[in-house]
Amino acid sequence: MTSPMALAPINQAQRMVTLRTFHLPEEEAETVAILLANRAITGASAHREWFVISADFPRDCAAHYPSEAAHVDLPVLCALAKEARSAGLRWLMLDPDARPVPGLPIHDWKATFCSEAAA
Repeated sequence: MTSPMALAPINQAQRMVTLRTFHLPEEEAETVAILLANRAITGASAHREWFVISADFPRDCAAHYPSEAAHVDLPVLCALAKEARSAGLRWLMLDPDARPVPGLPIHDWKATFCSEAAA
């Protein structure tokens, strides 16, 4: 069985996979935005619009955000990061304009992004 990560767009030069932001539950996206703003995790963001997260998450931020907390608070992101690492990737980009990746769920953020839900 092919991993969904194998179907996602990958920038080999940057070793980065691009996933749709809506592959994360809204609560996880909000948590990621807060953690990035507080520099508790490695990456960059435009508050829930897009994120670039280290595929070494949650290992690379254990000093500021314990791995146990990450797995409880961000189970989907942790699973995606683990899959990216196993594919030899360094970064995950989550972009609302990216194509959905077959095999990965899309979470409904109707309350926040009504236009996206209508698309």
